Amino acid sequence: MSILATIAAFIVTIAFLVVVHEWGHFAAARLFGVWVHQFAIGMGPAIWRRKGRETEYSVRIFPIGGYVRMAGEDRESAEDQAVPKERLFTSKPAWQRMIIVFAGPVMNIIAAIFLMILIVGVFGLPYLEVAELVPMPDGSPSPSQGLLQIGDRIEKINGKMVYSPQQLQQLIRASGGQAISLELLRNDQHHTVTILPKWSERDGRYIIGVRFAHVSTSNLIARLEPNAFFAQQGLQPGDRILSINGVPIWSFWQMRELLLDAQTAVLVVQRGEHQFALTIEIAGRTELELFDGFEPQVLMRRPSLGQAILVGAQRSWDTVVAIVEWLRSLPGRLGQASGEVRGPVGILEVIGQSLQFGLMSLLLVIAVLSLNLGLFNLLPIPALDGSRILFLLIEMIRRKPIPPEKEGFIHYLGFILLIGLILLVTYNDIMRFFGR
Repeated sequence: MSILATIAAFIVTIAFLVVVHEWGHFAAARLFGVWVHQFAIGMGPAIWRRKGRETEYSVRIFPIGGYVRMAGEDRESAEDQAVPKERLFTSKPAWQRMIIVFAGPVMNIIAAIFLMILIVGVFGLPYLEVAELVPMPDGSPSPSQGLLQIGDRIEKINGKMVYSPQQLQQLIRASGGQAISLELLRNDQHHTVTILPKWSERDGRYIIGVRFAHVSTSNLIARLEPNAFFAQQGLQPGDRILSINGVPIWSFWQMRELLLDAQTAVLVVQRGEHQFALTIEIAGRTELELFDGFEPQVLMRRPSLGQAILVGAQRSWDTVVAIVEWLRSLPGRLGQASGEVRGPVGILEVIGQSLQFGLMSLLLVIAVLSLNLGLFNLLPIPALDGSRILFLLIEMIRRKPIPPEKEGFIHYLGFILLIGLILLVTYNDIMRFFGR
């Protein structure tokens, strides 16, 4: 993917996140009659501006951040003198000001949920496909051994549709260790199996000993680079692998398992209306050597509108839980966490990687970033919305506002620290990019 496309996607992503966030503040301010002087997207000098009846709208040269400047928000300026007193931000009750501050992060969270639902509804969901049967922590066989096969696509558990490993775990937990019924597709044929989950002391829950693939695949080669190993053996995009060493194939994950265990592989291949056998020497080759430049067909299923809403909301919640767990673990692992945080350069890199997998991947990255932005802004850190909410809570409790000069000084210090953190993270991103 070209660097220009990556930069364009980065600008669009940041603009979307900022517009959603600032529009939340703006809409709530207008709802309560607060005069808004400026609605700006980006920072620095304006490259486009337009004056409305009250508000000046502008796009600024640096596509990072943005702001809504309300009358009387910090201190009354000369510009505020022309604004009716009842329309100043500070003239509004504390609960209204709190809603205005809350509205930015909340809009980011709502936008993320909407994007998750859109992704599920438009692009569909991968099947829950078995990629590996995992032994129990004590070394005993997987509870699914002999019942499930790699490549099986699970559709229902105890009669309920499942769309994610998290859903499956919840249903296993709800079974309380009782046997569960799985309805699945195996080589396009429906099967039903009954599995008895086993208790794992290490995991603290019942498990069925299965690792699921991150995508569901077929036995069709969707893309094959000219210098890829299988291209050199005579395979082409559009070929379908019917069997390997006599074992029927319907999924890439089966193909992967069989080839990694083989010395020599005899493939039966369908190309158009014809079938032929191809013998390949596998011995001594790593997984990367075998599958670099090889992409199987990805299979998706489209849930109903109701299921799309439920699954999209569930995925959003799962992401929120993951972010909160990461934040909770932060104090005990600051050194390690510093390598996990991404700044503008890191986000640019992630967006570039997502573009290689198409629009769905990019939208998913935008949704996760929007959730991160919304939750991070709710933290009670000076200069963030969460800190302003905290000051408003204190004001509501003590029934008088904190002196503006004291609150402003704390936010100023927080802003300086935040800029320092962004610079540090950006430096780490650059060093990581150059492999240092």
